[in-house]
Amino acid sequence: MHILMALLGILTFIAVWYFRIKMISGAARDGYKAAKGFANRPRKLSHQNKARKGGLDVVRDPREAAAVMMLALARTRGAVSEMQEAAIRAEMIEHFEFTDAQADDMITQAGWLTRQAPASHVVVGRMSDVVVRAPGMGPKEFDDLASMLENVAVADGHVSTDERDLIQIWRQKAGLN
Repeated sequence: MHILMALLGILTFIAVWYFRIKMISGAARDGYKAAKGFANRPRKLSHQNKARKGGLDVVRDPREAAAVMMLALARTRGAVSEMQEAAIRAEMIEHFEFTDAQADDMITQAGWLTRQAPASHVVVGRMSDVVVRAPGMGPKEFDDLASMLENVAVADGHVSTDERDLIQIWRQKAGLN
């Protein structure tokens, strides 16, 4: 009987320590996750700050601003058609010397930036300011962007009044009138 009691005591001792070790390893795992999250906190806060600033305020590259303008122009009649998206991609490849993948990435980025953007005339005005203020931009580049916008506008076969107005906003900001 005393052997059975000793065996039961040893099994109880092993079971208690097994569960204690399991609890300690779970706490260590949770502590590791918390430390990893804490270490990642500055990057997360930086991203949240950029998102809070508003998507369009972070645009500094004139090529990105031009892509946003073309996308805003294409969205004046609702969803962007396949022909308009193809025209935007072709203009980026031709004028910005992008690859297909880079053009797709830029279209995706522009779509993300304009997702919750204000009215299209406000978007074109803001992005026009970015392009006009960019170093190295001159009358030739301004005229090229005007023709890019016009090519996107006629991609569906006809140009709406809203699209003409947006192109006119760009032309006025760039001093092309």
